[in-house]
Amino acid sequence: METNHTVQFMYNYKDYAGKDCEAKLDIKLPFEDENLEELVTQLLAQMDPMMRYLDEDINLEEELKSFIDREHQKFHDDYAENLISQAANEELDLESIVRNTERLYKEELLQFADRIGPSDEDIFAQSFHRLVHSSSLEDILKRERGYAKVIADRTEHMDCEVETLKNSQQQEMDSQINQLDITTTSEDINNLLAQQYTTHNFVRKRYESELEAMMGHQKNEYRNWITSQVSQMFQVSPVSTPLGNRSSMFVSQQPSMEESFTIHLGSQLKHMHNIRILSANVTDLCSPLHADENLIGLNMALGLYSSSLCGVVVLTPSIQAQANKSIIKNANRSTEFHFDQMDVQLEKIEKQIRALNTSGTSNSPSNGSGSGSGSGNSAEGSATSSPIKQHVPKLKTGDFFITKHSNLSQSHVIFHLISDEPINSPSEINSRHPVILGLRSILKTASRHDITTLTIPALLRHEMSEDMTVQWCIRRAELVFKCAKGFMIESASWGGAELSTLQLLLPHDISEELFTTLAGMVPNVFRVANPKVFRISNQ
Repeated sequence: METNHTVQFMYNYKDYAGKDCEAKLDIKLPFEDENLEELVTQLLAQMDPMMRYLDEDINLEEELKSFIDREHQKFHDDYAENLISQAANEELDLESIVRNTERLYKEELLQFADRIGPSDEDIFAQSFHRLVHSSSLEDILKRERGYAKVIADRTEHMDCEVETLKNSQQQEMDSQINQLDITTTSEDINNLLAQQYTTHNFVRKRYESELEAMMGHQKNEYRNWITSQVSQMFQVSPVSTPLGNRSSMFVSQQPSMEESFTIHLGSQLKHMHNIRILSANVTDLCSPLHADENLIGLNMALGLYSSSLCGVVVLTPSIQAQANKSIIKNANRSTEFHFDQMDVQLEKIEKQIRALNTSGTSNSPSNGSGSGSGSGNSAEGSATSSPIKQHVPKLKTGDFFITKHSNLSQSHVIFHLISDEPINSPSEINSRHPVILGLRSILKTASRHDITTLTIPALLRHEMSEDMTVQWCIRRAELVFKCAKGFMIESASWGGAELSTLQLLLPHDISEELFTTLAGMVPNVFRVANPKVFRISNQ
């Protein structure tokens, strides 16, 4: 097996002022072709932004590819010569080679893999999948709603008590401040503040501990019930539940405005896609699943272990693995029966990012939690990041991490895309911007993991602001629409699932006139398929 080898690529160029400049980057061999765009992006980040407009990336990519091809071939040649030399000098460890080859066969080929029984997770997943497509579906949803109501009621009780305590403490603090230098001192106020913080923290932790225990009990009870039902249910012929058109049931909760289109994309073989533009709050697409009885709960259950998963892209301005607080609150309003609770998923992702930062590598491990990089890398389980020295795990603009859910509406998977756009004034970006490349990586990840319905922010913003002019919104929407179209055409060569429905999400507070204008751009950009009318003349 080849050992990793690092070579340094040096790119000499003249900037816009004619000054000689240099960009350097360490490249690990053996090299994977899909990482080329990421390396180009890293090198461009070392250059003056003006070089992007001078098409320096074209020359850079050509020279980088030539360098990698040459060094990659040299790497393999040196490796082969080393093996020949070791064999000639009888220094080759044949036993080690045999063991390594055997390991590779077991890891890569199913027929050579170790025969092991299914895990508890596999048994539960298979049991749930069979039950949910039977007459037991209604019983499953009814049980989940009952569990969710218990957790939601307890959560509301906690919020109410914490809010009451907060108001009481605020009144007490105001009273003490009014008596400052009369009957109280600064030290008294500091002591009171510390006492109030301790009391507040104790009350919240007590409820959180109680909720965690309740969720754990519900999860064990629910899983045991699912697996026990399978043996009873399938002793007789199962009654299947009509599935209908699942994708059509994925509707947002009372969107203020929406419009749908059917398009055909592809250079040779055309594929049909549904394009839906809507105005809604992104948290509505990640609301608690069992807040009320509707078709969304049924549809989310049917799609959970299918090849028709639903994903939502949520922008986060934080360079740490922190999710939208409203979404976290929604996810914690019921027990997550199929995955870890969202807080646990985020903790695991933070640990993996911290491990990447410590090791100083940008390679992504994989364990099922979910992540990726806007520069082109994507893998479940972590998030890519450049080497840094801080102890706090950090991400770059365009990176994303993934959380998986079964208790949120319309969201089996949430792609948390790192973007500084929501906290900055509107700026002009191009198709090579890290956030745009992050969207491309998200579509690639979705294609590889059976996510066929994906919602993306059409303006790369979740809320409107006064400095977002009409012309800016039109330019931004056109850029996102065109890039999304290009990525969808490109996805045909990626393999995996085909994106059947793309939802273009506009801010909930957008004006009706602007929505109508942006919705009118969709047919022009995506070239909506119009029916052909044949007329037969009677002669």
